Amino acid sequence: MTQYASRRSVLKAIGALGAASGAVGTASARGKPTSARYATFNVVDLTTEQVQEPGDEQAEAAARIIQEIRPDVLVLNELANNLQEGKRTERTNVDAFVENYLSVPQRDGLEGIDYQYTLQPESNTGVLPEEEYDFNKDGQAGERPDDAFGFGQYPGHYAFAVASRYPFDEEAVRTFREFLWADMPDNLIPVEGEEGVETDDIYLTEAELEVFRLSSKTHVDVPFCVDDEIVHGLFSHPTPPVFDGDNNFNGRWNHDEVRFFADYVAGADYIYDDSGTEGGLDDDASYVLMGDMNAGLAGDRPLDPARKYFLENDDFQTHKLPTSPGGAQLGNRYATATFGGGSKVDWVLPSPDLTLRSSSVVWPSAEATKRGLGDDGETASDHRMVWADIATK
Repeated sequence: MTQYASRRSVLKAIGALGAASGAVGTASARGKPTSARYATFNVVDLTTEQVQEPGDEQAEAAARIIQEIRPDVLVLNELANNLQEGKRTERTNVDAFVENYLSVPQRDGLEGIDYQYTLQPESNTGVLPEEEYDFNKDGQAGERPDDAFGFGQYPGHYAFAVASRYPFDEEAVRTFREFLWADMPDNLIPVEGEEGVETDDIYLTEAELEVFRLSSKTHVDVPFCVDDEIVHGLFSHPTPPVFDGDNNFNGRWNHDEVRFFADYVAGADYIYDDSGTEGGLDDDASYVLMGDMNAGLAGDRPLDPARKYFLENDDFQTHKLPTSPGGAQLGNRYATATFGGGSKVDWVLPSPDLTLRSSSVVWPSAEATKRGLGDDGETASDHRMVWADIATK
């Protein structure tokens, strides 16, 4: 198991000092650190039909929030991948959303955002193996959504996409969609015949271990060029740790999906990407982890991967987490989603060498009507956008 008492501890201390004093970062013309705004937004099952044409109410509400916050790098969770779906393939859904909604002012006083650089990676959701397997052990093999590599009614369902004002080298993007769960050392896979695995549990057979993928969507490393520095955007959307059985199959799966990027930034050598390149990030790499991790702070899940791999891991800055009035009204000021009485599942976490300047969850209190964000939040999603201003050095 990778040790998380990290080689980045000193850099983290420097980064925290810089955030407090404003003394660390790339100098701009005014002598202050420059920063980029990174944001994650789960837009909840935004479909091809909704984004390929203008006029959809949910897409408009999501676009208004994005235009208010104006992130430089944005990941949209649960935006369908139309190329995998086989619909309207003349342009990607992320490009359609940018052209039809984000680049067009959605209200007086707002300005459009033209994201020049986009990425819509392939997702494991709704993708069936070449041979039929009964992954969920319901007696029916090879059926969507439960026997796909990731839960989805069709290939590319619940996928995610990235929109950026900063360029990136597409040939340098690393994807880990085909990485096998069994190839992670000390994994938590429930395997048929093991002690404690019952016949009515969800588990993997020896044959299924040879094909079952770790990522329920995909894990992606995108190297952005920000202020002449490379910052790796690390994107994923692990499976929810629910909807399973007594042996906590999805909870184990979520735990190891969350763990993957913790191992990746620690330089773990067991990792390989979809091109066959092995290994994790270099020691001196800068990165920002972004996405709906389906892992929170409440500790009500027995494996609690967010605490283990985020809060107690020196490879991520967690000294100041984003909050909101809306979350506080539900009893959790860190909450990023309405379900579960207010759950923190969406994260934007910089590496310790970067400077976290400010962050927030876009969730006004119930009484607040400032700029209409309260109403837009309810229409756009049951998640709330999370953003952070992060300076390079």
